[in-house]
Amino acid sequence: MRREHKQNEFPTTRVQDEPYFVAMEKSANTVNYDPLPSDGSMIRLVTILPGVKHKKVKCTVANYPFSKFSKGATGSVEYEALSYVWGDASITNPITLNGQPFRVTINLEAALRALRLQDKRRHVWIDAMCINQTNLQERNQEVRRMGDIYSNARQVIVWLGREVEPGDVHISDDRVTQKTHSLLNSLADASPQDPDAAARVLDRTGNTMQALLLLHKFFYRPWFQRIWILQEIALARTATIVFGGRGIGWDRLLQAVDALRRLQLGSHTHIWRLSGGGEADRVQRCWMRRRTATSQGELEQSIHFELADLLWQTRFYKCTEPRDRLYGILGLVKGDLSGEKLLEVDYTKSVAEIFRDLSIFMIKGGKLSHVLCAVTEDTIDGLPSWATAWIAKLEGTTASKLSNGIVMHMQSYEFKGIEQPPNPPRLSVDSQRITIKGFIFDDSIRHVSKHFNQGATTDYTLDRRAKLIRTQLTGWQEDMECQRCAQEIFKTRAERCEAWKHAILHELPGDKTELGQHYDLLMNHEDELPSATESALILRLVTDLDANLGLHCDFRRPFITRSGLMGSTGTSCDVHLEDKLCVFVGSAVPYLLRPIDEAKRLYRFVTCCWVPGLLDLDLEEGQKRGLWKIQDITLV
Repeated sequence: MRREHKQNEFPTTRVQDEPYFVAMEKSANTVNYDPLPSDGSMIRLVTILPGVKHKKVKCTVANYPFSKFSKGATGSVEYEALSYVWGDASITNPITLNGQPFRVTINLEAALRALRLQDKRRHVWIDAMCINQTNLQERNQEVRRMGDIYSNARQVIVWLGREVEPGDVHISDDRVTQKTHSLLNSLADASPQDPDAAARVLDRTGNTMQALLLLHKFFYRPWFQRIWILQEIALARTATIVFGGRGIGWDRLLQAVDALRRLQLGSHTHIWRLSGGGEADRVQRCWMRRRTATSQGELEQSIHFELADLLWQTRFYKCTEPRDRLYGILGLVKGDLSGEKLLEVDYTKSVAEIFRDLSIFMIKGGKLSHVLCAVTEDTIDGLPSWATAWIAKLEGTTASKLSNGIVMHMQSYEFKGIEQPPNPPRLSVDSQRITIKGFIFDDSIRHVSKHFNQGATTDYTLDRRAKLIRTQLTGWQEDMECQRCAQEIFKTRAERCEAWKHAILHELPGDKTELGQHYDLLMNHEDELPSATESALILRLVTDLDANLGLHCDFRRPFITRSGLMGSTGTSCDVHLEDKLCVFVGSAVPYLLRPIDEAKRLYRFVTCCWVPGLLDLDLEEGQKRGLWKIQDITLV
């Protein structure tokens, strides 16, 4: 079942093949660009002409000599690079470019106005103005060398936007900028040896809640969720974050985030959560990953491993042009991708082709589990069921946060440091079908737990929220108890309930975890939950179960097979009765397949899943012992 997309998420119709730049292509902009040579020897730069605050923005654009070894200068011209969010490309403001009218997004016009100097020119690289958006060949060429452009700039300027937007705190613009800037600098100066220093900084403002609101508004600016910014900030020699009329160095901002992060484990955890500092922390982790020195041996280990790590790390970042889900992170790969045709930047390719080719590249590189575990129901038209666009959402009927258990088993061979059994794929002529070796168990799904109604829960008290979770989990358990197939392996109610818990929580028999304890606390007490005076316990319980199962238990679909095996899906998806369990050679995770033509072993891929008895199976050893026979399985 396909669902309508929300803003900033991939739509599931073929209109997705139309580039994001289409609004700019169809605009009235008529500037004549001098062509850029294909050898990368020139760069196009915008010059922001001097002017006073309220005058119309005037710029010029021209080509300059470029060498990626010049580090901040192109010939005699130093330049800066702008990192920002386009905004709605259909809503624009006028500027002047090379003496001609030129329309840019509202956010870009505000950035140009803020960056304009009163007494001298400023040379800046800006994607929307320095790339001829009507020329697909040039767009492909320039996107391929974005890494060189940003790493060669004298500095990267990050534009977060204007001081206040509609609905923001009701104080003047200057006060928002001033207070936020002062607060961030005070946090940056907090002692690293004092884990509670950030809490005292906020307390000294005289209004902790307003200080938290300022931080929240700052860190939830769209820039922190945009995928392109990861390579733009990671490759920068130095960077300045401009918010309204003031700037703060990237290093200073990270010091402020570090101070807030130190509150995670103490009595001020709520400050870390409410501040929004986690948004910058995610960016920092990608920044640190790129900056961390690695040995040559690690670089040679596997480009596939490096790309898989990046794809997983960036699944929740946003991009309006879906091709940028891949293109926006290629500059972060340390290995050489220049000869990889499957990953070549090409905006003329359909979205489905791009992610099909990415999936093929990863599977050929031994990352079958990574690809299949990243498949979600929220997909793209034309994309084979076994391929993934590496996108994810944390809420709703297509929520797709994998459990720690599946993530660990997905990387089982890597963690154990042992060689993964090879399973080279065979592709059909059109690359839409893939044949790989595995074994399909003659044990179809006989029961699937229901989805829950996703009503609003924002106004629930902790106590009501805990009761709602118990109602949902109890409903699943009672339905399980009514199934005859549930009694095939587990004969007593206690055995069935314990196995059901392991299936839902993605744990193994014998595991003793805090999550399991919280589950038991909810399910094993027919009387009231802990009293309201034990709010800290209820908060931990609700937070833990919400984080692992979803607000409406929507990260899982529990099921039972005909033989009595209990399991649950890795993501929320539409599981059918008669779907089959499967294990592939070289993968420690089981999967669900939907039969299309069983005689021809032709199946549609559904999802990864957790079934304790089928984890870490050695198919080749099982074949030697006569337990099964490895088959060729074709996925469409």
